Amino acid sequence: MTIKRLFHKLKMAPKFFSSHFSYFMKWYLMKIAKNAILNPFNRSVRPWLWKKIGVKINGKISIGYDVYLDAGYAHLLTIEDGVWIASRCLLFCHKRILDDYHVGDDYNKLPYKTGPIHLKKGCCIGMDSLVFPGVTVGEGTIVAAGSLVTKDIPAWCVAAGRPAKPIKFFEPRETTV
Repeated sequence: MTIKRLFHKLKMAPKFFSSHFSYFMKWYLMKIAKNAILNPFNRSVRPWLWKKIGVKINGKISIGYDVYLDAGYAHLLTIEDGVWIASRCLLFCHKRILDDYHVGDDYNKLPYKTGPIHLKKGCCIGMDSLVFPGVTVGEGTIVAAGSLVTKDIPAWCVAAGRPAKPIKFFEPRETTV
């Protein structure tokens, strides 16, 4: 190793360690939020920790036990008021791009596709559901348990399946005058 290369590595070390430390801290906070014992007593613990990780939360939300989010891409997750995320859900803001993957290629060298997840006001993500990058779940929508959300889901419906599709739409309540 040349002296010039050594000095370059020494110069870049603080930046390297600070970026890795930041990611580690986000991951660690996510682990605490995922398994926080205090949550049954205080429902604001998990949302507070998620905000510290970088999730954009607007209003009061509920997060169930053992919910996983991409700690490194938390800034791509937006959650509006009244959202309920049931236990054991997975929220992925990145995935591998398989368009140019062939026999003999190394999966680990494939690039990532990142995309935001937007959970609109009052929606509910059912237990054990997976939400993929680039998805918007509409206002008041209920995603059934065990669903795989790969595309946008419209407002005020029930979506179910793998992949999730709307199976029922809700009508506005009739008002009497």
